[in-house]
Amino acid sequence: MNKDKGKTIIITGASRGLGYALTKQFLLNQWQVFPLVRKNKDAKVLKTISESKCFPIVSDITDIKVQSTIRETIESHDGIDVLINNAGVGGSGVLLNETRPDEVLSLIDVHCLGVLRVTQAVMPFLVDEGILINVSSRFGSISKVSAGELDNIACSYSYRIAKAAQNMLTQCMCREFKDSSIRICSIHPGRLRTDSASMDADRTPEEAAEILFERLKSIKHGGFYSLFEEMIEW
Repeated sequence: MNKDKGKTIIITGASRGLGYALTKQFLLNQWQVFPLVRKNKDAKVLKTISESKCFPIVSDITDIKVQSTIRETIESHDGIDVLINNAGVGGSGVLLNETRPDEVLSLIDVHCLGVLRVTQAVMPFLVDEGILINVSSRFGSISKVSAGELDNIACSYSYRIAKAAQNMLTQCMCREFKDSSIRICSIHPGRLRTDSASMDADRTPEEAAEILFERLKSIKHGGFYSLFEEMIEW
């Protein structure tokens, strides 16, 4: 995709990891970027990357107030071309007896309900032929888990459950908007070397951000993409 000064994007979870790398990637290509972070100090850091094109939003996707904060920030702009719901958090218990119901609820609040809150706020501003990307995970694929493909890689019950819930939300939206010009999909960004990386992590957030940017034009509605591999079964 060529540089386009007129494009605008919202990226959640932009203070570190993939979200931070995506923010830098889109700013490098002259997009207007609204990175959503929870802390003012993170917003200040992001603002130093580009004073003229970076407009941080300070809020928490688990707080219903995030919707009004987003709307108040973007309503004076001409529209949003892309929304990337990237914010996420890892879990702890990898075995049944280690899994805490409160942690499962907490992660669902982030990975599923957080996506719901942000998307509800942004959707009225999404332009024709806009793109909505939910950053998911191979661990949210019921097909992969049930086939035993991930048996040898430790991952918490809560994270897998929350990502599977997010995938269902994505598919519900895909069906509702199947006849619109909007493209909605999920993306597994790869085995990234981040703070919550799996033991087989082999890619950097910067690599993933560059590939995701380049693949924007080819994204099709309803897909579950893996940036470094083939499509993933839901």
